[in-house]
Amino acid sequence: MHRTISLLPLFLFLLLLSAPVLHAQKGPVAGQRYTITYNPPPDSPLATAEQLTLIYVFDMWNVRYGTRLALWQNVLRPDTARVRFLPLRKEKGGWTGAIDVPSTAALFSYIVGDGKYIDGNNEQTYTSYVYDAEWKPVRNARFYNVSFLRLAEAELGTIVQEAEREITEYPENFPAYNQFFKLMLEQGKGSARIQQRIAQRLDQLEQRYGADPEFLNMAAETWYYVLQDQEKGLEYRDKIPPNEQWPQVFRMYSSDSKQEEQRQRQLQAEQQRNKLLNSELPAFNLHDEAGSKVAFPMTDGKARVMIFWASTSSNSGQMLATIRDVVSAFPASAVEVVAVSVDPEEKNAIEQFTREAYPFTLLFNQGATLQMLGVDSIPITYVIDGRGFVRNILVGNVPAHAGALRSALRSMLE
Repeated sequence: MHRTISLLPLFLFLLLLSAPVLHAQKGPVAGQRYTITYNPPPDSPLATAEQLTLIYVFDMWNVRYGTRLALWQNVLRPDTARVRFLPLRKEKGGWTGAIDVPSTAALFSYIVGDGKYIDGNNEQTYTSYVYDAEWKPVRNARFYNVSFLRLAEAELGTIVQEAEREITEYPENFPAYNQFFKLMLEQGKGSARIQQRIAQRLDQLEQRYGADPEFLNMAAETWYYVLQDQEKGLEYRDKIPPNEQWPQVFRMYSSDSKQEEQRQRQLQAEQQRNKLLNSELPAFNLHDEAGSKVAFPMTDGKARVMIFWASTSSNSGQMLATIRDVVSAFPASAVEVVAVSVDPEEKNAIEQFTREAYPFTLLFNQGATLQMLGVDSIPITYVIDGRGFVRNILVGNVPAHAGALRSALRSMLE
């Protein structure tokens, strides 16, 4: 993939523009070349740029962030296998470039930058359906666009209509039904009447597609996750060969099975923590606010208190306060507190750190770190000596943890 600019510094500065300034053909057509022209506003920093780059993806920026609230985070940290870069040419009519639209693409999303500033359309990105040869939005164009409408804070009714148009034009696009049903429930505030309408719709679809594994997957997922009828969802799942089950359907369990699975996970995490005590930390990476990797273990002679926490957990906040109180009695040069956020929305952790003015190092979880360290709940605190060995592990937040932490630090530093 050809890259002309670094994403990280690119997103340090955002241009908040009031209106789109990208002009192009009627729209991208699947399997054809698409020409786009960009004219920055006269008062924009991009107006004097010597080089501009179109940064774009087809469908989604990043499949790792699946929630509608995290879509702009997808743009900030895109999947490098999906994002593409096109240097634009400065011509008389504006900055111009041409791209080849894959035949399988459904939605086109793009921003423009010069390496320092970007036009991100007020953090909404510019988006366009991908069309077929008859200028009809292709399958999944509206399905993917729902997330972008969320980002643009469109009215819920508009978003519901977009989801409904997808299944109207493509009645066999079964993954889109699940999206539509969730939106219906949200719009109806979970009312019993809406749930009944969804159940009736499923009955109607079953009369037509009852033997289709894709329909059965959609029905199983809807009953289990949307309508919260576990028994009915499992009934549909059992009709589907295991090798044809959607991942979220394959993972469905009865309450008893799920409780047993959770108990086994807790037991495995506890066993992993016991193995770590008085042993060297395994090698793993976290990342900072800028997305840069931070490698562990560290063997610089400094003691470290590493807490895994989340802004939504009151116990986490209390444990952070306890740690701040305890470590204040020790030299700052001898002890570092590393607060590892597991928040899906990193900005929530950053906001809490700013509000509370914690004198800690804020990092973020990535990869298999939680599994490697046996983190199955929050908060969990690891006390690590200067050679990278774990000397104590404090699970949860209880009054006795203050004394245990103080004792462990004294034994390492005195």
